[in-house]
Amino acid sequence: MPETWRNLNYHTMMNLNLRCFLICFFWWMILLGKSSVQLLAQEMAEMETHMDIGVSTIDITPDHPIRLAGYGAREEKPSEGIIHQLNAKALAFGRDDQGPSILITVDLVGIPAIITAKVTKRITEQTGIEASHLVICASHTHGGPEVGNLLNILQYRGDSFSDSLLKLEELVEISRYTERLTDQLVAVALSSLADREPALVFWGQGRMGFAKNRRTEGGPVDQSFPLMKITDPTGNLKAILVNYACHGTTLGGDVNQIHGDWMGVAQLMIESNHPGVVAMVSIGCGADANPYPRGKMEHLRVHAQEVADNVEQLLTSKLHPITQPPSGKIKWINLPFAHVPSVPELISQTEDKTVRGYYARLALDRIARGQGIPKTLSYPVQTWTFGNEMAMINLAGEVVVDYSLRLKKEIGANRLWINAYANNVPCYIASCRVIREGGYEAESSMYYYDKPSPFAEEIEELIINTVHELLPSSF
Repeated sequence: MPETWRNLNYHTMMNLNLRCFLICFFWWMILLGKSSVQLLAQEMAEMETHMDIGVSTIDITPDHPIRLAGYGAREEKPSEGIIHQLNAKALAFGRDDQGPSILITVDLVGIPAIITAKVTKRITEQTGIEASHLVICASHTHGGPEVGNLLNILQYRGDSFSDSLLKLEELVEISRYTERLTDQLVAVALSSLADREPALVFWGQGRMGFAKNRRTEGGPVDQSFPLMKITDPTGNLKAILVNYACHGTTLGGDVNQIHGDWMGVAQLMIESNHPGVVAMVSIGCGADANPYPRGKMEHLRVHAQEVADNVEQLLTSKLHPITQPPSGKIKWINLPFAHVPSVPELISQTEDKTVRGYYARLALDRIARGQGIPKTLSYPVQTWTFGNEMAMINLAGEVVVDYSLRLKKEIGANRLWINAYANNVPCYIASCRVIREGGYEAESSMYYYDKPSPFAEEIEELIINTVHELLPSSF
C-alpha cells in the first residue's frame, strides 16, 4: 500500500475516533445534565410536598386532689383518684420563613380566654408567632380539673346556692393548677417548634355514629370524622389528629375521678396501636350532642374503640395531601345579648331559687362594686387555610351543630374542618333555631357561664358572615 494511503487511513481513523469520542462525551454530558436536572426537579417537588412538622406532648394531670369541672350536680369535694392521665399536645406547622403555626389540644372541659391570652403573649414574645397562628382546642372532658373560674357552678347546687367561698385549700389548688397549666402550654408549644422536621401531611374524612342530639330525639348531628395523618418522608407514622362533634359526657357527675372521657381513651387506644405516635383529639360543633350509650365505664371503651377503628380504616384509605402550612386569620366580633336586666329586674330575679337567681346575686354584687353588666360578648373567630386544600375553622365556645351543618353546606364539606371549644369557652353558642326553641343550651346554661341572658338571634349571621369574610375567595 502506498505511503500516502497509509497516512491518509491513519489520519482518517484518528479523526473518526476523536469524532466518536466527542459525540459520546457530548451525549454523556447531556444525559448527565438531564439526570441532574431531573434530580433537582425531584428535590424541588419533594420540598413542595414536604412540610416541616413538629409534635410534642406534656402531662397536665393535677398532682393533688382538685375540684372537677363540668357537672353542677357533682359532689362538693376534690377529685378522688385518676382513671387515666390528662395531656396537652402540640402540632407545629411550617418553617420559620413560612411563618409557623401551632395547634394545641388539651384534655380539659375548656380553655379560658385569659389562659389563651397569656400563652399567646409569651409565645409571641419568644417566637414572633401571632395570635392568628396559634389555637388551643379543649376536648371538653367532664372529668378534668376546674380551670380558673370557667363555669359558675362550684357554689351552686340544684335548687340552692351558697354565700360562702370555696374552702381555702380548694381555691389555692385551682389557682396553683391554672398557673402551672399556663407554663405547660407554653412549654409544649415551644417543644413542638423545636421538633420540626420534613414530613408528609394528609387528611380525609370518615363517619361515626355514637353522637346523638340531646335536645330532640332524631335531631341534627354532625357525624363526620376528619383525620389528619402526619408521617416522615419515608411514610413512618408520626402523629394523628382527629375531630368529632360530641360532648365528653360518657361518664356522669357521680364519677369523681380524673379522666379524659371517650376522647382520652381513644387517644390511648390509637397510641397503643401505633407505638411512638402522638394521637390528638379536637371537638367539633357538638354542644347539643351526647355520646350514646353513656353512664358506664364500658361505654368509654365502646366509643373509643369506634374512634380507633375509624382511624385504622382511614389510615389505609386514599387521603388528600396537604402541601402548604396554614395561613391564619382571626377577628373578634361582638355578640349581643337579647336583654340586659336592670337593677330592679335583678333584685326580683334573686327570688328565683335556680341558677338564674344565683346569677342575679353575682350581678348585683358586681354592680355594687362599680362594675357593669356587659351588653355583648367579645368572640374570636379564627380560620386556617392550608392552601386551597382544606380550611380549618376554629370557633370559641360550646357551638351547636347548626353552625357546622350550615358552613359545610355553604363552603363545602369536602374541604372543611371545624374545631369548637377553641381559644375560649365563654358559654354555649346557640343558633337562631336553638335560641327560638329555648332550653338549656340557649337559656339556663348562660347563667352558669355568668351571662345576663340568652343571645340575640342575630349572632348566627354575625358568626357565619365573619367566617366567610376571613376565608379566601377560593372557598
